[in-house]
Amino acid sequence: MKLRYIEEPSLQFGLGHQICPKSGIYNFNPFDIDQVRPEKITIGVVGKSDSVDAVLEWIESCKTHIDGKQSKTPHPNLFLNFCGFNKSIGFKCEINYDDTYLRKLNNSDLEKIVKKSNSLETIIAEITELYLAEIKFLSKNKKPDVILCALPENLMKHITEAKAKASGEDEEETEVHERDFDEDEVSSKEQNFRRNLKAKAMQYNVPIQIIRDRVAKPTKEMQDPATVAWNFFTALYYKASGTPWALIRKDTAETTFYAGISFFKSRDRSSTQTSIAQIFNELGKGVILRGEEITLKKNDRTPHLSEEQAFNLLKQSLTEYYEAVKIFPKRLVIHKTSNFSEDEVYGFTQAARDLHINQVDLVSIQTSDLRLYRNGNYPPMRGTHFAMSYKHHLLYTRGSVPYYETYPGRYIPRAIEIKLAQHDESPNIICDEILALTKMNWNNTQFDRQMPITIECARNVGEILKYLNQEDSMQLKYSFYM
Repeated sequence: MKLRYIEEPSLQFGLGHQICPKSGIYNFNPFDIDQVRPEKITIGVVGKSDSVDAVLEWIESCKTHIDGKQSKTPHPNLFLNFCGFNKSIGFKCEINYDDTYLRKLNNSDLEKIVKKSNSLETIIAEITELYLAEIKFLSKNKKPDVILCALPENLMKHITEAKAKASGEDEEETEVHERDFDEDEVSSKEQNFRRNLKAKAMQYNVPIQIIRDRVAKPTKEMQDPATVAWNFFTALYYKASGTPWALIRKDTAETTFYAGISFFKSRDRSSTQTSIAQIFNELGKGVILRGEEITLKKNDRTPHLSEEQAFNLLKQSLTEYYEAVKIFPKRLVIHKTSNFSEDEVYGFTQAARDLHINQVDLVSIQTSDLRLYRNGNYPPMRGTHFAMSYKHHLLYTRGSVPYYETYPGRYIPRAIEIKLAQHDESPNIICDEILALTKMNWNNTQFDRQMPITIECARNVGEILKYLNQEDSMQLKYSFYM
């Protein structure tokens, strides 16, 4: 058994390296500052008239500096000032639109839907259709880079109450999934407006950004205004095909791609699962794919791919990636949320061998119940790596963060358990990479995420794909799923 501490990984920005995404963009600009990038983001906006006005007023206020959160115990690195979204600093980008890009929904149409139906499924379907009609118009006639869907707070409150009434409990979307699905949970068909809208809007080939109109008047339970702005505009920049930051490549001669594989149940929670996979390089560019159905074995309720499915899924993923970047990797790292079966190991390695990939690391990543304790009042440091054996490791991706001078979480942090089914790289480097990949989420600029982007993306994509039928078209870019 060995214990070590992994220093916080730096990220690559346009003019330098920095630990923190916010500070990196603030001081060194986005990664692609000297490349083809979005210097002007044209937005479309769909929503009720007052919601659209509120969102646009807030976007206007974000053009200039926003003070960070003030507290009794100041943590300036955690609550960094927002630099403003304009052409002179930070992102060095600006928002563009005119009245023809604004599509306003009638209050009476929304109220009619809510009043005439007690069915949550009907409410979600009909409200989705209202938004989709305007998304279709904008995509066909105006072609914005991103479409903002402004959701009125009273509408979201009604949907939440209707869902609670239907399920008998309060709706609360958790940030972290403890596992892909719970075999013991039995429920009716899942109904989620956000996921449904994202799924159905894919056919129009413009990424959407869902934003609630309460952003203009933040409440106490929301993040502070500067943090909200950082997260929103970073995601917007990425969805407009920008690259906010990238991993630092240790060896430019080596090409490493990272794939994430997860499983999800259909909305009616039948016995059918579908696998998904995506592949990222150090820039965070990847390809989304939907795999085949999975059949659970009677003696093993954990989902696994067959040898043939594993081979086909990886080969298809890498072929799609080659079409995009015209190169195959020299090294492939696969992250999976359950242990690898012998069939999966053989199928993946055979696919890699067929495409002349020299190094393959098959890594299982799961939330662990094992805990380490540290002297004093604070939890273990983020980056604490405990090697229980050569193939079995514990890694704290959440914990005390020296850069923040605190532990920024609300609950006792849980480590992740890392099992190496097969590996050509050293376990220390594999764990270093996992910690770095937790910083590649462009929806959140607080960098201490629990899971690497490979796993987060795989799960997020699964949540959206379950709202698509098999014959529906799906997007290959992650920006449509975040």
